[in-house]
Amino acid sequence: MIDVALLTPPRSSHPRPLRAGRFLAASITLFATALLAPVTGAAGGFYSPTKTFVPRDGQGEGTVSAYGGATPRFEKNSQGKEVIELPDTGKNEVSLVWTFWNHKRPPADQWPLGPKNRASLTVSSPTAVKLNTELLVRSGDWSAPVPGPIVSLSAGRPVTVEIPLPSSLPPGAIENIRVVFSAVPKVPALTLSELSIGEEVAIALYPAKHDAYRPAAPMAISGRATPGASVLVEARGRDGKQVKDWRVNAASSDGRFQVQADPASLPSGPLTLRAASRPSSGQDIVRSSDVPVFLYPIITDKSRLPSITREGRNLLLDGKPWSFLGLNYTRFLLEFSLPGRASHQTAAEDLAKYGEWGITALRVPLHLGMFQPRPGVFPDSPEYAGIIKSHNLDADFFKLFNYFVAAAGHHGIRVIIDWHEMPTDPYRYFVGGNLNEKKEGKPGSGIAWLYDPKTGKAAEPGSVRHTQAIVDTNRWLARHFKGNGNLLGFEAPYNEPHSVSDSADMAWRRLTADTVLPIVTEDPSRLTFGMPPAWGHSNVLTSVTWLLPDHLTGVAPHHYLGNGPVAVRPDAKSRKEPWLARDVAATFDHSMFAAAFPNSAAPAPIFNGESGEHGYSSFLPDMDRRESTSLMIEAQLVQTYASGWTGSLGWTLTDNPTVYRPVVDLYEKAYRRFAPVYAAGPLDQMRSEILFVQNPAAVPIANGLNHACVPFARLALDLHLSPVHYMTDDQLLGTGHVQMAVGLEQVEEAAAGLAYKAAVVDTRNLDARAIDLLRGAKIPLLLVDDAAALTTTQLATFLKESGVTLDERTPSELQVIEGPGHLLIYRRSGEGAAQAFPRLNTKGSFQLVGEDGNVAFTGTAAALAQQGLSIDLPKWRTAIFRIRTQ
Repeated sequence: MIDVALLTPPRSSHPRPLRAGRFLAASITLFATALLAPVTGAAGGFYSPTKTFVPRDGQGEGTVSAYGGATPRFEKNSQGKEVIELPDTGKNEVSLVWTFWNHKRPPADQWPLGPKNRASLTVSSPTAVKLNTELLVRSGDWSAPVPGPIVSLSAGRPVTVEIPLPSSLPPGAIENIRVVFSAVPKVPALTLSELSIGEEVAIALYPAKHDAYRPAAPMAISGRATPGASVLVEARGRDGKQVKDWRVNAASSDGRFQVQADPASLPSGPLTLRAASRPSSGQDIVRSSDVPVFLYPIITDKSRLPSITREGRNLLLDGKPWSFLGLNYTRFLLEFSLPGRASHQTAAEDLAKYGEWGITALRVPLHLGMFQPRPGVFPDSPEYAGIIKSHNLDADFFKLFNYFVAAAGHHGIRVIIDWHEMPTDPYRYFVGGNLNEKKEGKPGSGIAWLYDPKTGKAAEPGSVRHTQAIVDTNRWLARHFKGNGNLLGFEAPYNEPHSVSDSADMAWRRLTADTVLPIVTEDPSRLTFGMPPAWGHSNVLTSVTWLLPDHLTGVAPHHYLGNGPVAVRPDAKSRKEPWLARDVAATFDHSMFAAAFPNSAAPAPIFNGESGEHGYSSFLPDMDRRESTSLMIEAQLVQTYASGWTGSLGWTLTDNPTVYRPVVDLYEKAYRRFAPVYAAGPLDQMRSEILFVQNPAAVPIANGLNHACVPFARLALDLHLSPVHYMTDDQLLGTGHVQMAVGLEQVEEAAAGLAYKAAVVDTRNLDARAIDLLRGAKIPLLLVDDAAALTTTQLATFLKESGVTLDERTPSELQVIEGPGHLLIYRRSGEGAAQAFPRLNTKGSFQLVGEDGNVAFTGTAAALAQQGLSIDLPKWRTAIFRIRTQ
């Protein structure tokens, strides 16, 4: 029988590290070298680490700094573990200084004080030496030095040193920890393999770091207790419930013990370990502090997802139309390249969280230089690691990216590659550059082999060198990930083209085709998606709307809610981003739908590669940030889906403390709501009965957007015509105009593939052949010379006369969206209760189940259209009903 009392501390005496707070609750890792090394300076009891600085786990808390002529550096030892090398300066005193990053400085009230709280470091030297030690902490100013033990080092043998922390500190956040070593005649080179702070406890636990690459291997949990005592060790999940326990006896000599944990019997993710023992009969139970540990998921061949294929406008999974919902994941661009910050745990935690949200795709913005740091050098090149390290970057970067793709599949997430930056800026911080070098007129040290320091210019987009860099990197990555379904595809040519050399239709077309070709040559089934010019949101060029470059699967524009085809407000110039300060009512009413309208008849899949709350302060300056963020996220998710697109990816800076963290809960809430909608598949956009035709220059094009189509888009929303198609006259002729031989050198023109019940044509600037084509196809026509002058009444009358059945009872303020598994009602304008009368295509009897789980309707589509559905929505909000067939 297990003594339950050993594992359940009294409510009033739950163990907490002294003054630990949030700072000391972070993860702990001590390597075996530290555990097994002789300990010098222990005051009694056992040392239990509460925060480990070295070895670093990903981002960590800071780094080492030069001090007094000594410049320490991080290196990998012969076992591949990270250590600090402190050089031989020839002096009799050397300081090791740990510096907290500004945003990671622990508050004074979360820093442990006093002799029972200690710093621990494991140090070795190539020569024998006797070292004096002392420790100081800086918080505004340096504390008084705390003497440490005298350490006798034998050559090559590590010793763990424990030094008490100061009992008091100057006011202010913690900036530095400084350990001073002194010796006569000099301090030799030193290697530090562990640096942590912790506390003296009666029973201690030292879990080994779980190996992300051998996650099924047993994990050792070591510890120390009263010699000979019986110890119970337990693991608790994130919900606080016990998931496993072990009983072990501490050694009679030194109290050491160890248990072997089988990761397959434990849940992956964060766990809490605790131990308890009763030293002898009649004595009080002693307990360890709670020790966090992270278990990586066990990734197997089953974690590799099946490949997505394409048929016409749809992406297919197992032969069925598939759509996805996700985010941009920016850590590889803005974090993981930096030394010591390539964190497998952070990546694994992020993926697990996003999987729980229902996310099925992540676009990963990347710097091409981290994959090709010099021409022809890739991650499998012998010189790759050395080049990366020479720029003071993390040589494990690609190893982590590889792991990320594998782990993503474990959570049902597919990855999209986006070349967000190129090696053109030698001062770019995240590839080894430093802006101070630029200010001082020094050459930049970042990866920038497409930059010419003699001319001070970088290779132009579309130039031979610039394009070849992408071609070669795409070829290598396509070969590396060949057949891997965890990788959804590549974007091409790169993020948001917007220069003179890459934005013309033919220039973009040629560039995109050139960068896609090596991908499909290496991996013929790999999907590729075109990134339009005009900062990614052009919807007017032929090559991004309907006549795609060769080998391109689909298109991935960037449409932000605040940057659509509606007028800017009078106050725009006073805003930080004036191009986002657009008419609010018009934006929520029809902007996103209108921006997507030119792609409504596209023969290829389309997804929105960036959206989100960006620009909220300019778009909705008088609204609370959280309210504006929530509204913007929801509107974009709704309208992307309503447009028949295959996916939506929100843009934000992953875990950024000012941009992302304050609103991460809003993203989670929205994504949990809409994930089932996208997972059920996209709206069937190709069953449209109505076609709008127009020359896109009927109204001047502005900001890369088609403004001529806006009146047609509004009419389609007002009359609930979705799905509906829009074509330019060029697209219509290119799609439906056929010239076929009817005799020797005789050609007859005919229409093909135009199965619409009605067509509405704006005649301004129109190619007259478009009208002839539609008449030849015997499609009823409504010709107008100004789309903006066409009223809903006029259009409704024409459509009914043409045999189109309309929903004339649902108010225009409501937008009705039918997907294969859900009905969405979005309030475009107005407030409060209303009645909707959706005309669904669902066969037989079904139920509409609300988000609260209650059944809102039972019956047939005909009954629903007759009886209607009561809706009570605030402005710009959505009701989601699951269609449950019977």
